Amino acid sequence: MRRRRTPPLQSRRLPVRRPVPPPRPGTLHVTRRLGDSIHAYAVTVALAAEGKADGFVAYRPYATLFAGGPLPVSASDRGTQWQSLPFAFHGPRHGEHVRDTMARAAGVAEGRDLVLRLDASPPEGQRPYVVLCPHAGAGYKEWPAVRWGAVAEYLLGCRQGVFICGMPGRPRVPAPAGVIHRDIDAAALGDLIAGARALVGPDSGHVHLADALGIPVVGLYGATSALTYGPYRDGSLCIDVHGEIPWPPGKYDSARHAPGDAMKGISVERVIEGLSRCIAQPEP
Repeated sequence: MRRRRTPPLQSRRLPVRRPVPPPRPGTLHVTRRLGDSIHAYAVTVALAAEGKADGFVAYRPYATLFAGGPLPVSASDRGTQWQSLPFAFHGPRHGEHVRDTMARAAGVAEGRDLVLRLDASPPEGQRPYVVLCPHAGAGYKEWPAVRWGAVAEYLLGCRQGVFICGMPGRPRVPAPAGVIHRDIDAAALGDLIAGARALVGPDSGHVHLADALGIPVVGLYGATSALTYGPYRDGSLCIDVHGEIPWPPGKYDSARHAPGDAMKGISVERVIEGLSRCIAQPEP
């Protein structure tokens, strides 16, 4: 009988076995917003305290803000990353701060401290000053531009320095002589805010950065609610007219944005009142 020739091993047609991917540990969320990045870092620090995280991926422009914290930080051009349990995060919820919602979705233990404490290098040799940040990621969140000048006038009259820090590419708000406009990156902004008596601004990343640096925040909330979107550490100075909008009966939702002219409901007098409480405090 003629023996059948066996082909070399490399020429045999073997069944293709595709590698089985590991189980997906959760849902990856990516953001380029400063405020969301700060919340994500606070949640990741809490997870690390429970042995569930060992590093943080930050959007490159913000990475230096977190470099002095307890976690190794890597920079990404894609954006800041955080992970929730599979399909557990569906956005902010009524009656709850968004950081708490994110923490629960990520599996942080109930009652874990989520107050964030960042460090920065404040400028030396400056007289007392206040930082005004008039811009937000969406125009409907912003206070009318013409009202910032009156706030600056009040501060100058109280012998406070005034820095106005706008967003890149945005027109400057009208301001009196003596005000200093600064167009700076996130790291330099953190250093400037760290030396301020207070920060005034609408719902934006600047507010959350100041709060994480331990600086009093006079937050301006009308288009959004301070309850859900305000400073996490201390929102006692925030002016919140979101609940004063005539919502349909039984339809109020603190997580819902109110487009239109909601921010016009915040008067200059209320902002000055909040600032006066900051200035009355002794300097640290």
